Amino acid sequence: MVRLYAFDLVRNMIDVETLSPWLLARDPEERTPLEAEHLELTGPADRFSIEIDFDARFAGFAPRALPPARPARAVMPRGTVAYWRFDAEGLARAGADGAVVPAGTVARDLTGGGNDLTAELLHAGGPETLRWSADHHEGQPAHASLRFDGGKGPDRGAVLRTAANAPINGMTFESGYTIEAFIKLPEPFEGDHAWMGILSWEGRSGDAGKSSGWSPDEPTCSLNVSPERYLQYVVYPTDRDADPTSWSHALPVGRWTHVAVVNDARRTVMYVDGSRIARNPSQPSKGISTLGRPFAIGGTQFALRYGQGFYGWIGDVRIVARALRPREFLTPYA
Repeated sequence: MVRLYAFDLVRNMIDVETLSPWLLARDPEERTPLEAEHLELTGPADRFSIEIDFDARFAGFAPRALPPARPARAVMPRGTVAYWRFDAEGLARAGADGAVVPAGTVARDLTGGGNDLTAELLHAGGPETLRWSADHHEGQPAHASLRFDGGKGPDRGAVLRTAANAPINGMTFESGYTIEAFIKLPEPFEGDHAWMGILSWEGRSGDAGKSSGWSPDEPTCSLNVSPERYLQYVVYPTDRDADPTSWSHALPVGRWTHVAVVNDARRTVMYVDGSRIARNPSQPSKGISTLGRPFAIGGTQFALRYGQGFYGWIGDVRIVARALRPREFLTPYA
């Protein structure tokens, strides 16, 4: 018998199995019943998995070099219409880790296209509801993020919104688009945060003449988190009266996730950490039925009102007016 140890660096696991190569190589018709029984041992002492944090285990003598920060000019491909980041390059008043981000703080649109965002508090949200953070996805261009402390009962949160005359408010993206964001959910994930919004365009779908048969009060485009921590991307396209919706698997807590929504003027596909998810809609979808109302990060309106805000971290957000391939994402994938 031999014992095999498989080191899975993605899952942070060591998977162990015990087998007999000699017996496996024999003609199945010539194996005795005893030999067939012992091809592979499957008891708890012979087949098992061990959880291990490889980065932490080997950090002392083999530190892994993390990618350096990248300037905005290096990550704005052709067609970029808006790019926001929350380091000193993108945030007018970036502070120390944990510092409060005051209402009125401006996050610059680094394309120079006039889509700057302004921070504001929602409802019962106090100044501590929005903080600057040095935490970030290791593949994120900017090594900074914003920490949102939104929630229900009473509703609280913070959003960053474009001005009333920002060009992105009315862009319909009929030639395609790519929307990217880095997000992280806290661990432990405490409280009721069902249907909290990550980003959206304001306005009622009913005012755009759209109806899914559910409610005319939902916005025309939004990225949200369901009660099961699934991502939900819902859009009312310009070419039909429908709301093709993409769903992810349950998001992990305590670690960063990269999300990309890609539309090629025919269909919409969501990618999570560079992988095309299985629950993308098959319906045709072209453009976004925007209404000239602000674009927002940190919340989703319903009936023209923000309820709860986002709970967790949001890093770089970029919108490109064409479909990008995974190797062109903010953190490139093969």
